[in-house]
Amino acid sequence: MLNILGLVLVYAIIGTFLGVALILERRGSTADVRKVVHIGVGTFAFVWWMFSEGWIMLVFFTIPFAIVLLFAMMKDNAVSRSKLGDLSKNKGHKQGLFLYAISITILVLLCFPDHWVAASVGIMAMTWGDGIGSVVGRKFGRHKTINGKSLEGSIGVFAATAVMTVVMVLFYWAIASAGLYPAGDVPGASPLWVLAPVAGLVATVVEAVCPGEFDNLAIPLTVTGAMVLLGL
Repeated sequence: MLNILGLVLVYAIIGTFLGVALILERRGSTADVRKVVHIGVGTFAFVWWMFSEGWIMLVFFTIPFAIVLLFAMMKDNAVSRSKLGDLSKNKGHKQGLFLYAISITILVLLCFPDHWVAASVGIMAMTWGDGIGSVVGRKFGRHKTINGKSLEGSIGVFAATAVMTVVMVLFYWAIASAGLYPAGDVPGASPLWVLAPVAGLVATVVEAVCPGEFDNLAIPLTVTGAMVLLGL
């Protein structure tokens, strides 16, 4: 039953934020609609603990998601001509959303079920950390660093990743305490005051040095790896 609920919630989250982005675009909003999707869809990390088997996520969530996004970034097909295709090709790095789905697939393959909290922190770094950093950098960025990035944007990446690491670990601690999730990797070998800044620092460095089209792959994998090394 939880598997079905998890799938319903995952697709509801994706559909909701795609819908929000479409509404913002139709109303002529100045908001970065791609980042609305980028950040918002990341909230699926609060529900993917419901899946009992990794293959369920792969078959019914991550692989179909990746296939749709692959078609979205290609040319001359129904998906690429849709609003999703426009979002994928014309409002950011062409490969970005596809690599977003690929990174989720890799995390399922490598981390389920033993390092699920670490993978969830990696997802938060990719979605909230990178997304908030981009928004902050574009609006307030004044001091350039490397690769066209700004100090303000990097601070945004660090702060958002660190905060969402705390939120995610406490969330898993809460559902583990309620008996809804196995407590094996909660809270981890390292204290939260170590986990949060390390996650923030790793995300910030990788986001700064990695080419923009590949950060959706590099950030979640490196942050997740760091969290695994720290005991999550």
